[in-house]
Amino acid sequence: MAFKDLDEFFDDTLPLPVGGKTYVVPPPSAETGLFCQRLMEAGIDAANGENIDAAKLDDDGEKDMYRRVLGDVYDELIADGVSWPKVKHCGITAFLWIAGDKDTAEKYWERDPEAQEAPNRAERRAAAASTRRRASTTGTSRSSGRAAKASTGKTS
Repeated sequence: MAFKDLDEFFDDTLPLPVGGKTYVVPPPSAETGLFCQRLMEAGIDAANGENIDAAKLDDDGEKDMYRRVLGDVYDELIADGVSWPKVKHCGITAFLWIAGDKDTAEKYWERDPEAQEAPNRAERRAAAASTRRRASTTGTSRSSGRAAKASTGKTS
């Protein structure tokens, strides 16, 4: 059995509709793909409380990640006057596509950023207020309040 030509069925672009226009993010170079993989691994390590390997992030490209992952689409979005939050959303979507897959990118693309960020902020504020109240009413210092909180398995 012979393999079919990959170009017959494999789409290595990412179409992103913004404001009635579809911007087609080109396939990343191998260098950009590896950069995104290293950056994703570093993020996962950080989220798991592990030390981040600085070598994974030692790349001039991280200074301009959105331009790097969007390619010419970045300049096109800017020229079309697309707002920065939307450019950023496109960039993060492209990053997730490159480092992960189209399904992950699509889930991010379709999420409601305000609905997901607001509860997290509210939870952090409530947790901080609770810690301050607990420390002031029990006569404990801030550090002992944090230790008590850590022992309950909650994080800030």
